[in-house]
Amino acid sequence: MRTALAFLTRLPVPPPPDPDLSRAAWSFPLVGLLVGAAAAGTRAAADQVLPPLPATILAIAVAVLLTGALHEDGLADVADATGAHVDRARRLEILKDPRVGAFGATALILALALTATSLAALDTTEAVKALIVAHVLSRWAILPVGLLQPAKPGGAGGLLRVGRPGLAVATLLAAAAAVLAGAAVALAAAALTAAAAALFLHRTLGGITGDGYGATAKLTEVVVCVTLVAFWG
Repeated sequence: MRTALAFLTRLPVPPPPDPDLSRAAWSFPLVGLLVGAAAAGTRAAADQVLPPLPATILAIAVAVLLTGALHEDGLADVADATGAHVDRARRLEILKDPRVGAFGATALILALALTATSLAALDTTEAVKALIVAHVLSRWAILPVGLLQPAKPGGAGGLLRVGRPGLAVATLLAAAAAVLAGAAVALAAAALTAAAAALFLHRTLGGITGDGYGATAKLTEVVVCVTLVAFWG
């Protein structure tokens, strides 16, 4: 858990002396539960004094602060790299560029807008459940794409090599959260999103990168929110 928290959040949690991200993979959904609970609590409290949309934006802001915009950064970088009409080698170079281009900015705006407007359409109880489930499943979605080969040797994509036991435990935790929230459909949506992301990353980048993990998590969060508002709204 300490390794997962140090990797997936900006909380002041020191990693263990010999951190092993692959061994920590099973606990990724629990980190999502923590972040989702903080965002859900913010939405529930803000609902007492604010309309749904600004209350939801505050909840999203809390999640972004807790994670240091890690997933948003990954989504923007992958959008810039894969949106360019260049070869694979050049796309990998673009991933290293810290500047945000037109594709990255557009992807971020669309992702945040879809998340905010979807959650704002739900009442407090539904929004709380949706936030928790979306964050749990978005961290789980990192693990299936971790089965891909790294896009480049020595890159961040090689930090996580998911084993079957870790993936099985994480899947059980994610499924339990979705079922207990009455959002089993979100689990199917997350699985499809992870599969689509893995296929896309393989075809465009040749494998997984650090930014690819973040992009997959953010896309899964958006898809889960949109799916739940479609079924609950």
